[in-house]
Amino acid sequence: MQTTLAELADLVAGEVVGDAQTVIHGFAALEQAQPGELTFIADRKHTPLLAHSKAAAVVVRPEIEVDRPAIYVDNPYVAFLTLLNHYFPPQHPVWGIDSKAVIASDVILGKDVNIGPYAVIEPGCRLGDRVVIYPGTYVGTDCVIGDDCVLYAHVSVYARIELGERVVIHSGAVIGADGFGFYPMTDGSYRKIPQVGRVVIGDDVEIGANTCLDRAMLGDTVIAAGVKLDNLIQIGHNTTVGAHSVVAAQTGLSGSVRVGQGVRMGGQVGIADHTTIGDGAAIGAQSGIGQDVEPGATVQGSPAISNTAFKRRYFYSLRLGELFQKVRQLQKRLTQLENQENNP
Repeated sequence: MQTTLAELADLVAGEVVGDAQTVIHGFAALEQAQPGELTFIADRKHTPLLAHSKAAAVVVRPEIEVDRPAIYVDNPYVAFLTLLNHYFPPQHPVWGIDSKAVIASDVILGKDVNIGPYAVIEPGCRLGDRVVIYPGTYVGTDCVIGDDCVLYAHVSVYARIELGERVVIHSGAVIGADGFGFYPMTDGSYRKIPQVGRVVIGDDVEIGANTCLDRAMLGDTVIAAGVKLDNLIQIGHNTTVGAHSVVAAQTGLSGSVRVGQGVRMGGQVGIADHTTIGDGAAIGAQSGIGQDVEPGATVQGSPAISNTAFKRRYFYSLRLGELFQKVRQLQKRLTQLENQENNP
């Protein structure tokens, strides 16, 4: 690519300060940028790093003064993402319908569908327009896949799963495997509970590599619109994740969990079954959730407590060594006083 700062500013409705004809041929992070590249500053605290950057120009907020040509916008991060999306749109191989794909005769295909070699599409499926199925992916019977979905290599979508539009599922993910349901019998054995429900995924959901979404026992496991799931996440049967929630890697949600809208979870969070997480709650990494979390609450720890209480306990824990020494000194002093009383 080769463009000017003025042309880039037009794409993000920004204001150019300095030489508007500065030539830009690439984008880079602040510390890695080279001559001719555009970078950005999302937070004022990073401004000192610009002095050591070789970037030709920078995207910043209007209140930040810089020593080189700049594009002023209200939200530099979003503006920079807009530029990246413009110059580097998602690109997929063009197979058409590869001759090595196995597609049942009654499958309904939308316009411009792209299916790679060794993909398998079972009977009764409906694929929307511009769907991309990468090699080695399996789609079970009677699935519905909405427009502009992308299923990367070796994704497994079991029978009767429904995907909305613009869903992206990364390699190794498994959608619709049986939920973990086993009933304890009187003889000590376990009887499998049939898992006959579905998984329903809303529009604009992204699911990371090797993440598993279990089908419901009855009814649906639901991932609502705009949810973003990282790699290596387990979503149990009959769980609902509300719209625009984000979940980081290695988190596990047990069965029948209810996650509200706009919830944020750090990595390695564990949530017990039948727990409700209120709208807008935030859960810190490695937290263990065994009871409901109120809407808007921020919790951390295992078992989870309020973020304020967690920080206070952590602060106290850093002083345990000092407190231990003081207690030993007090014990010695007390022993001395007791000896003096016993031996006047």
